[in-house]
Amino acid sequence: MSVKMVKFNYNEWKVNVLTNAKYKVSVLASGSSGNCVYVETGGTRILIDTGISNRRIETGLRSIGVAPETIDAVFITHEHSDHISGLNVFQKKYHKKLYLTGGTLAGLRDGDAIRANCEIKIIPQYSRTVINGCLINTFMTDHDANEPFGVSAVSDDAKISLATDLGYVNKSVFDHLSGSNILIFESNYDDDMLINGIYPWYLKKRIMGKKGHLSNRDSAAALLSLNWDGLSHIYLAHLSRENNTHETVEETARNAFMRESHNPRLLLTWHDRPGECICAN
Repeated sequence: MSVKMVKFNYNEWKVNVLTNAKYKVSVLASGSSGNCVYVETGGTRILIDTGISNRRIETGLRSIGVAPETIDAVFITHEHSDHISGLNVFQKKYHKKLYLTGGTLAGLRDGDAIRANCEIKIIPQYSRTVINGCLINTFMTDHDANEPFGVSAVSDDAKISLATDLGYVNKSVFDHLSGSNILIFESNYDDDMLINGIYPWYLKKRIMGKKGHLSNRDSAAALLSLNWDGLSHIYLAHLSRENNTHETVEETARNAFMRESHNPRLLLTWHDRPGECICAN
């Protein structure tokens, strides 16, 4: 199997990609201002979260050779605005089957409008859904939201997993992420930048708490505890604008991995644009 890294062309919004990929992954946006991830494997195309404008979703998908109307399903990890802000407009236009927990649905601002525009499948935090040739597993995460979850997409071609918005990494998260080939994982803040930054203390406590977010140091430690068999690519995701930098997060992870002789391909994610797209045929 050959893997092709595709770097986004910021000026022309064009990119050459494989049209018949066995798998394809693109983080269209990640961070407190918006999150949206495209995952394709086993002949199945899903979006995980729609926390950016519909225009950005459409443009990001088309830039990697994906027509928005070909999406099979949308999974919403939780109801915070940076994960759902584009959902109503996207569903009004494309009417895709929507998977989310009952707690997430109850927390949606536009719940009634969304119900009118698509088929909704309410799932528990721990669920197994088969779509075409892909098994989608969801699993509980610890965050200050209503029944949040992470996602793992498993096919004969690849296992692709996502876990962000993590106060800490519980055993279920470890179990579901282990054995992934491609991983999208939170590395939200640098400890020193957060503690010495301008945020009020109550907000710092919330971010550092067990229902908050994961620091660079804790993220790297958690990743080192996984089963690395087959793990080739890690997206470092949900970076804070105020309390992190791309240089800091990459250095923290790389130094930790080098001490254990791990050398995965580290990929950065961005608030305002897609990162690199991974394709394989």
